[in-house]
Amino acid sequence: MLRLHFTVEDLGRVRVEVLGPLAETVLGLWNLQRRDAKALFGGWRARTGPLVTGDGPHIARFLGSPAGGLVDLFTLVGSAGCLGEGLERLAGAPADRLCEEFAVCAGTDRVRARWLAGLAGADRRSVGRLAQALRDCHRVAVAPYWGSIRHHLDGEVARQGRLMVGGGVAALLDGMRPMAVWKPPVLEVPDYRPLIHPVADYHLGGRPLVLAPSVFCGPVPQLFAGPRADSVVMVYPALRDPVDAAALWAPPADARRAGAPVPPALAALLGRTRAIVLCVIADHPACTTTQLSRRAGISPASASEHAATLRGAGLTRLARERKNALHSLTRLGAVLLDGVGGDGNGADGHCDVDVIGRAASRR
Repeated sequence: MLRLHFTVEDLGRVRVEVLGPLAETVLGLWNLQRRDAKALFGGWRARTGPLVTGDGPHIARFLGSPAGGLVDLFTLVGSAGCLGEGLERLAGAPADRLCEEFAVCAGTDRVRARWLAGLAGADRRSVGRLAQALRDCHRVAVAPYWGSIRHHLDGEVARQGRLMVGGGVAALLDGMRPMAVWKPPVLEVPDYRPLIHPVADYHLGGRPLVLAPSVFCGPVPQLFAGPRADSVVMVYPALRDPVDAAALWAPPADARRAGAPVPPALAALLGRTRAIVLCVIADHPACTTTQLSRRAGISPASASEHAATLRGAGLTRLARERKNALHSLTRLGAVLLDGVGGDGNGADGHCDVDVIGRAASRR
């Protein structure tokens, strides 16, 4: 059991925050090695496991295993809205902080590749290789679902915010049942399993508590409190409903959108994801990048990248309304969609290149 003790001042410092894609990637690699909660993660594990190759399996075992502690990159890096930001902070972290964090791996059997030993000494080449491996793992394990994951986590933060508005921090902490039980001034996590002592009493000591919802954490909240970290982070499971999980892990290729299916000729010409993006913009004029990412089933960064490519080709345009960037179809884009959706499909399912010529001539 974990008992987290609060003072009156501590209660005023509690906040809820999404840690970002780097944290979800690390937790995802940890989850990938687990065998529990099959109703929530079975489909994702089955699809993702074979895709984690190269250095991926090595860093998964190195950073965390179900039988041992989890390397805490969250308090080291902090909340990072995009993967690149998180990895940049990791690469620039002071050597002594890196050594301190990776010391949790000492004496374990998790090191399967020689280069990982360099992390214990904060060797910059090893840290760079770790960052690249995390990038590769994120690409196959998290990025395809990031739009849906972020939407789900934002919904959880909003739910917690409503609890705080209605009843203060006490209502927020009380709402964490059954995974945690609020017995003022102590928050108890009954199923928490520290590595050494059967019961752990933790005092915040003036540091703020960050409650961080995570899709991949589970089933028990985990406490991360580095000795020199500015805050204490409690990562807790935000995915608890198998119905939500089924929607979250729907294969990206099957992402739904309103309107007609993506024409095969258009997918052959642009690539399936970019074709989906173009069709979503056609079906939802003046959509924001966030709306585009959700409807296309891709991450906001990927949606922005594909939209920029389509805009560069003259198929879409961008308009600004206050703080929002709104995507819409150009006349050329409409002509292209009309062509491949109608007589532009050859008998073999490939795009008739004359369609592009006709579209360009009308631009």
